Amino acid sequence: MCGAFEQHGIAMHKWAAILADWPVNDIGRKNIRPTDLAATLDAQGHALRKWSLLPRWSKEPKLKFATFNARAETLTEKPTFRDAWRRSQRCIIPASAYFEWPVLDGKKQCHRLARDDGEGILFGGLWETWQQAEIQLETFTIITTAAAADIAWVHPRTPLLIDVEHIDQWLTASPEEAGHLLRPRHNTGLQACAVLSPKEC
Repeated sequence: MCGAFEQHGIAMHKWAAILADWPVNDIGRKNIRPTDLAATLDAQGHALRKWSLLPRWSKEPKLKFATFNARAETLTEKPTFRDAWRRSQRCIIPASAYFEWPVLDGKKQCHRLARDDGEGILFGGLWETWQQAEIQLETFTIITTAAAADIAWVHPRTPLLIDVEHIDQWLTASPEEAGHLLRPRHNTGLQACAVLSPKEC
């Protein structure tokens, strides 16, 4: 699961140099939560999108259930996500870190997960465009997989991580060719650190 993340700091400026001249002005956000805007990259370029995917068949601009995460194991079957997958509407969400709240000693404790080398993270996601009359919404979801052993103690699910060398394949390949990237990691290279200030979570 991923219920909050950030696009902030030195790691994001490094992504700006890698991801096709990413506009640095779009990557200064902390504590991004579902329904907030976040910077995404798809096969056509960069876009700010609302975090919580709204399928184009929805009659209303809001669903009654959560769509900010899509399980890798079922997204090809779930009506909410399968059309975006079949149309290869995949995107990447660059992040400097994300947050989880494991229960430790009977209390929830916010933890920040980030790469130990400070290089930043690339989440795999799906995007969608919803339009009715003059209203158009650009939205996305973050795909999740089973967590690797090194971070499973924080949460049994983790965002799908895309390696730099797989960016082009993730964004442009057919669903069949991209499907093998929907896999859990054995090791993520992520470190979980307790967050002392509640404002950061």
